[in-house]
Amino acid sequence: MNLLEYQKNLSLEKMKPINLVQVEEEYIVSAFMDKLSTVAPVKVLWGNEINLQDFINALGESELFEKKRQKEFLFIKKGEQFIKKLKDPKLIKSLANRIKTKAVFILLEGKLDKSSLQKEPFKTLLELGDFLEAKKLDRNKIRDLIRKKVEREGKKIDEQAIDYLLEITSYDLTFLRGEVEKLLLYADKQITLEDVKKVCLAQTYGNVFDFIEAFFTKNLEKTLSLLSALYRMGVPALQIQWLLVSYTLKLFVLKKSNKDPETLLQDLGVKHPFMIHNFKRYAKNFTEKELELLIKRLYWLDFAEKVAFVPPEKALRNMIVDYFKQLTQSA
Repeated sequence: MNLLEYQKNLSLEKMKPINLVQVEEEYIVSAFMDKLSTVAPVKVLWGNEINLQDFINALGESELFEKKRQKEFLFIKKGEQFIKKLKDPKLIKSLANRIKTKAVFILLEGKLDKSSLQKEPFKTLLELGDFLEAKKLDRNKIRDLIRKKVEREGKKIDEQAIDYLLEITSYDLTFLRGEVEKLLLYADKQITLEDVKKVCLAQTYGNVFDFIEAFFTKNLEKTLSLLSALYRMGVPALQIQWLLVSYTLKLFVLKKSNKDPETLLQDLGVKHPFMIHNFKRYAKNFTEKELELLIKRLYWLDFAEKVAFVPPEKALRNMIVDYFKQLTQSA
């Protein structure tokens, strides 16, 4: 069964107890797990780490104080290594009978042919569940995915920008997803070829996200070096400043809130796991007061540029030096 079709009409009632998932793209795996999580909680297990008892324990977990036991999905990565532990068909059927409030999805990283699937333990597994597969998307489909993703965020992307983005990422969906997230944070309403070149092209002297990494890990020397490199590349100071403001405000909200960080960041428009990881990491480097100070510095920086007409390139650099100097003095 085609995985993409299967996830369009997810139904708890029709879902079988143990299912095999064979996918060639990590991006599709991630998207499928996201889709599952809209129906019920997803718990990830690793086939190379769990034994049968761990699996049985996971099947037996329930909400002891809930009146109703809720459906839950178990998603087993490194599935081939887990399946090696399921040699006995009777054992597999016994385990399937225990799955009352859960559905299990076992991810296969290698590609299995029809003859392999007719052998045990795959034969018994397929009698109990569905075999879901998704082949690599063709290039036109990938183009459509990028375009639709950008449009869902209320922006547009030039065809030349898509061409260049696909070329430098070699159509790798996982890589593409992260780069598109960067572009959505960086660019205004229209993503251009120049935006892709400035943000996504890996160069020895770095890009704007290398600058962000250096700044929010408090590496002043590297921050200033990358800032100079960005100026030489022709990246406008105001665009760098806007990105710095965007990150700072999100980090400040994250620092002040008691809400689950991942949920909060999703609400703030940060959706890619790698970007979420970075925001959580940066938040640990700053206190709430330090971020509040940075917001004030950025406010007066904007004031100086708009009212006193201080050149943005010079003003931004001076603000960074002064801010780090103040952090050092207050440490």
